[in-house]
Amino acid sequence: MTDSTDQNLDGDDTSGKPSGRTPEQVDQDMIDKLVNDRVAENLKPIKESLNSAYSQRDEALRKAAEYEKEKRDAEIARLKDEGKHKEAFEKQLAEERTAREALEKQNIELSRNVDVRAALTGLNFRNARAVDVAFKEVVEQLVRNEQGTWVHRTGMSITDFVKAFADDEENSFLFKARQSSGSGSGSPNDKKGVPGGKKSIFDYTQAEVLKMAGEGKLPPRQ
Repeated sequence: MTDSTDQNLDGDDTSGKPSGRTPEQVDQDMIDKLVNDRVAENLKPIKESLNSAYSQRDEALRKAAEYEKEKRDAEIARLKDEGKHKEAFEKQLAEERTAREALEKQNIELSRNVDVRAALTGLNFRNARAVDVAFKEVVEQLVRNEQGTWVHRTGMSITDFVKAFADDEENSFLFKARQSSGSGSGSPNDKKGVPGGKKSIFDYTQAEVLKMAGEGKLPPRQ
């Protein structure tokens, strides 16, 4: 496998114009690209097998759904033939209710997913896989409150929770390393803005997190 890059070791592009990037940054990008390409190459046959398995599963589920619908339709037709119109109507009503509830659930989850994706936009993730990992981690911790709004289980909004998630040093592996501005030697996920010296937002109690969110004191992403 042949890889190429349009930067040289001095951080310049092939046109000879300085890119404004250090040789270390260029080297790291080259390493990241090589690793990502190798991982993608190794995962390709696995993804193909999974796609095939998912297609077979979806087809089996589709046929099963069709079979179940045919059975229900036949049962309703039988009830009508026997003059049991009330029972037939109740079965039809139950089917419509089930279908409506499934559609509502799908729409609610779609709205949640759109909000989470929007909150994740702009964060400096390492790659697309890191975005997917963060998305799943965030979604798994969301619940609907009494108003029907998706929030974190502590009560934080999706936006505030995503900020806290990004600032948690345990999740730093998902993000690209931040370059030092020269003002100090702190780590990329320094929590200087966190009251009490706690490193992670998840070290706080639910009451403390809600109080910080209400006061706008959630730690910013450095």
